[in-house]
Amino acid sequence: MRMLDAYVHTVTQNYIRFSGRMSRAEFWWFALCNFLIIFALVILAGLLTGGLQNQGSFMATLFEAIYGIYLLAMLLPSIGAEVRRLHDIDLSGWLVLLNLIPYLGGLIVLILMLLPAKPSGDKYGPYHDSTLS
Repeated sequence: MRMLDAYVHTVTQNYIRFSGRMSRAEFWWFALCNFLIIFALVILAGLLTGGLQNQGSFMATLFEAIYGIYLLAMLLPSIGAEVRRLHDIDLSGWLVLLNLIPYLGGLIVLILMLLPAKPSGDKYGPYHDSTLS
């Protein structure tokens, strides 16, 4: 499975799917690609706007808007990916709400995302990414 395939599959075919399962590999490839895109947007904004010196300029405002739109567009696919990954380890998708607990909640969810799949996770359905595995 390639990183770009996992990212495109999650964003296009599983945009707001909260049912089913997601393999650990597909989840982490999606997360890495998402991180690299955000990192590139931040670096590009810093290079083109001159850092903090030109705050309030048109270019700074434009990149802040692009960054904000990207984050909003990726909110549902990211939550859906976390829910499907929790299903793969035979846990309820509602545990994604642990992210709302400052500091500790995000760490707990991160640890859960690292766990291997469990065969009992089949009750949540088959993998929707069987073409990528």
